Amino acid sequence: MPSLTQKADILGYNNAYHLLRRTTYNITKAKILDFATKTPAQALNILFTFASPIPPAPLNINGETIIPTIANPTITDTLNTQSFEEFDKHWYLYQAYKDPSAQYKITSFLHLLFVADDDYSIHSNFDYKELLRFHANKSLKDLAIRITTNPRMLVFLNNNQNKKTSPNQNYSREFLELFTILKGPQIATGDYTNYTELDVQQAAKVLTGFTTSTAVLDKTNRLQNVDPITNLPKGIISITNHDTTSVKTFSSAFGGASINPGTTEATIQAELENFITMVFNKDETAKAYCRRMYRYFVGRNITSAIESDIITPLATILKTNNYNILPALTALLSSKHFYDEEDATTGDQIIGALARSPLELYFHMMSLLELQIPLYEANVSAIHSLMKTRVYNNSFNCGFPIFTPQTVNGYAGYSSSPEYDKNFITTASLRIRYLNTIDAFISGFTYNTFLYKLNTPVFVKSSGYFSNPGSAVTLVTDFFTLLHIEVPDPTRFDYFKDIFLGGLSVTNWQNDWNSYLSTNNSTSVKIAIDRLVKALIKSPEFQTY
Repeated sequence: MPSLTQKADILGYNNAYHLLRRTTYNITKAKILDFATKTPAQALNILFTFASPIPPAPLNINGETIIPTIANPTITDTLNTQSFEEFDKHWYLYQAYKDPSAQYKITSFLHLLFVADDDYSIHSNFDYKELLRFHANKSLKDLAIRITTNPRMLVFLNNNQNKKTSPNQNYSREFLELFTILKGPQIATGDYTNYTELDVQQAAKVLTGFTTSTAVLDKTNRLQNVDPITNLPKGIISITNHDTTSVKTFSSAFGGASINPGTTEATIQAELENFITMVFNKDETAKAYCRRMYRYFVGRNITSAIESDIITPLATILKTNNYNILPALTALLSSKHFYDEEDATTGDQIIGALARSPLELYFHMMSLLELQIPLYEANVSAIHSLMKTRVYNNSFNCGFPIFTPQTVNGYAGYSSSPEYDKNFITTASLRIRYLNTIDAFISGFTYNTFLYKLNTPVFVKSSGYFSNPGSAVTLVTDFFTLLHIEVPDPTRFDYFKDIFLGGLSVTNWQNDWNSYLSTNNSTSVKIAIDRLVKALIKSPEFQTY
């Protein structure tokens, strides 16, 4: 039976690999071997130690600052970088790829919980992403309060148009339906068990007057109104547009709770926080978050046993800790359930059971094969081109246009029941996943004088991950443990070994490898190794994790 019983012994190779695949975008064999000697608690302590990004904000192609922040209010941009440029997205993707911790996998998870899209305002897009990252090791409840007044969110869901004389219910509806407690079974007209249409209407009244201004949306002037905790810009409270007279009374779904109106900025802010506290006091809100956490980090299928023995106690942990995400996530990722060690057959249900998102597909491939990339500050243009052309564009075409959600509900691979992650694997996307991943990196391409190219013979010879490259069987085995975790059954193994050898005998391969070592001419061995790497990356086993 599933439970949150904690795994206390060391991870070992397979479990360390499993944990890293689910929590980071950057995996190397060295990191797997290191984590293999640690317990889950020790590993998570490392993964949950976050560092600030370097540089702390995106740069233009000259390496100049383009977004003023409280820490660095003066920009050096001599190129007059336009707001529609997506440099913040490319910078974010670079940080996500380079960061060894779980910070950006959690940040991406928070984006799924509180979806907004990028617009033509690079500074607003940056502030939204930074607000998510700030809360990656903090409270979902605090994030819910701050995201409500985030300028990008105010515009995205039209709460900037929500006035007492003409209430706009768009944000209040999505806040309940998609961001927090979610719909339950519809038991009557306008009654979704967890909330009703009355609650949407009353919430919209609470949210009247939370809006933006010309200054708030301006790149420089937005710093005049920042949150004192995050140092990030926030919207304004328009007292004249707020419903300062009516008591907001909610349905029986919230126990008929009433919230008194605020009449000053401070009391209107308190009114908002009282509303959010009311929603977060409901057990169903905590359960909704834990179900989404489970599907993101563990698996798409939540059985009745998982609901009662994993989700319910996990929700208690989340709620008891004021919705701080890390205690609940620690309990989940330290559990025997996460490592599929609850029955006689270990690793048959959870490990390898999720389809990799396109972003994970690219980043895991690049990091496992240790693709060399420049430091961001050293060649900004080369980084932006890599992240835009090779990572984001292909991810977009494969169904995960991160920060450009397909609907207000997010992305099909994370939000469309019951298939969830299976939606990443379609006839159209599979063709792109096969044709536009490994081949280009093996052939090589240049951006701003930097050559991105996987030199597979040097990697095999010098990485230290291959115990006896001259042995075809050993080399194929080592590539399996690098890219697939486990060595498959003999028939599947021979299939890949035959691809690798390409008609050669194992003796021929040994001779070719010896020749490479003595002459440093890698032509023949590169053909064979590249053939194997392409086959392994394009295999169904690498499409899942």
